[in-house]
Amino acid sequence: MLQGIVQGVGFRPFVYRIAHELELTGWVRNTPSGVEIEIQGLVAQLVTFYDALQNKLPPLAIVTSHKRSEILLSSDECNFTIIPS
Repeated sequence: MLQGIVQGVGFRPFVYRIAHELELTGWVRNTPSGVEIEIQGLVAQLVTFYDALQNKLPPLAIVTSHKRSEILLSSDECNFTIIPS
């Protein structure tokens, strides 16, 4: 979960572009609390993705807090999607 100025600033399309470039699977969605991302890939890809979330944000985005946790892999995910708000 990412909180801060992350809604209405092009954050979900930004996450989608990075995930697509890195060939990751999963999804991104807005929630009342912020932006939630579920992502799957190789460790090196995930490190690069996380680095982009910290250092290459859209110009108006500001992340004030984040929480990461590991979940079980899902074998039925084959792409990355933006879940509509």
